[in-house]
Amino acid sequence: MSQAKEFCEKWRGFRGGTYYYVLDNGYCIPIAKYATKSVRKYEDEVCYYVEESKIANKAVLEIASSNSGYIYIKPDVELINKCVDLPHLTHLERRFLKEWYEYYIPMLKFIKDVTAKGIRVSAVIESHLEHLPRYPLPFFISYSSDARLRSFEVLTREIHEIWIALRILKEFVKEIDFVWFQQSSATPVAKVGDYSLWYEFDFTPHTMCEGILLDYCGSFNAEKCREPLPQWLLQIWSRAQTVLGKSPRELQGLRPDIMFTQAGSCSDFFKSSTPLIKLIIECKNFDYEYWAKDVEKQIIPYKKVFQPEHMVMASLKPVPQDVKNRLKSLGIEVLDHVYPGGASEKQLVEYVKQALFSV
Repeated sequence: MSQAKEFCEKWRGFRGGTYYYVLDNGYCIPIAKYATKSVRKYEDEVCYYVEESKIANKAVLEIASSNSGYIYIKPDVELINKCVDLPHLTHLERRFLKEWYEYYIPMLKFIKDVTAKGIRVSAVIESHLEHLPRYPLPFFISYSSDARLRSFEVLTREIHEIWIALRILKEFVKEIDFVWFQQSSATPVAKVGDYSLWYEFDFTPHTMCEGILLDYCGSFNAEKCREPLPQWLLQIWSRAQTVLGKSPRELQGLRPDIMFTQAGSCSDFFKSSTPLIKLIIECKNFDYEYWAKDVEKQIIPYKKVFQPEHMVMASLKPVPQDVKNRLKSLGIEVLDHVYPGGASEKQLVEYVKQALFSV
């Protein structure tokens, strides 16, 4: 009997997770399929023991991630692109794999092409921009289809949002300078005329502008502030509590996907008496059935809470006409088929032009 090799997987998604695959006749197969024995060392770590003869002359692919989410591929990312199939994928995942080729690879290529001067994004997005892998890397989370789909959902949502922001920005500038797409960032992505484009700006009281309320007030209680906070901001929080039925400390995730406002910095939000929210763009990239509940729980509440002058929902997939009609009656435009080459790609750009620059 040949000697056994040990392969220890850490089942932590892409926050320190490690997974092994064998490239066997063009198929990428989880290492567990070759193991003669497995031992669970910790709740989230399993070690597999594989006879060397079973994997002789076969490449073993290691996919590991840092705690920040950056993904390392050993010995070479090209091994992923040599896989003709991932047999462990479910029927639903295979459907999403077709969408990966149709929508997200073109988006990643666009993002990479227009940000030659540099881009700062989340670690998992950075990994995909660097490698442009044939398969979305979340599909290599071996231990759980649910974990794969959750990670894929986060990844593709970010790709779609960043692509939309850059597609709009590209319309207004010849060259895109270094851009920073960070959730809850204290600085905008870019200037567009008199407005700043913000990505997932955070209005949550205790996390807004990386905790700026602590600097102003010494606490998250607006009544204890050394200087009065602007009424418009207090009104947003008041409306959020009324609409969402939560206390200030319970408010979470008040983050419009893309926002245009005259405030060019966090301090501008606190200095201005009326930092008009000109436009909010909410992005959806999955089938309507996946986010239907967000119509009542997020999209309509955002319109009521933030009261932007203009609001549009940009969906990659079709949206039912009755939903479009209802949202339009509330002042929310709905554009579907928003993806590279999609029916509403240019229509979204024109909508933004009209919203920002029409008299």
